[in-house]
Amino acid sequence: MSTEKRYYKSYSPELKLNAVKRVLAGESYRIVAKQLDVTDPDYIYIWIKKYQIYGEVGLNRKFRNHPDLDKDYVIRELEMENEILKKYLQIQHREGRKLDLK
Repeated sequence: MSTEKRYYKSYSPELKLNAVKRVLAGESYRIVAKQLDVTDPDYIYIWIKKYQIYGEVGLNRKFRNHPDLDKDYVIRELEMENEILKKYLQIQHREGRKLDLK
């Protein structure tokens, strides 16, 4: 087993957004990763998924193993989830659909 310590590079939300927008505009994700010094080009696909689901906020989010250690983080997450659900219910109501909550 290797005893070498691994170091992980973190990326700013601005860099992530820049990379996502460039790839979505049609640039090659490998070229963008190389130009922005992203160690693993697959990170860009992860950032794109987060961007498509959560928008720019998704690129700022920190996923921790123990989110309950940061109560403010949990509160922000729940508030965001509530807003998403409210918008979903508004759309359903506008379209005249009834929700089947079993």
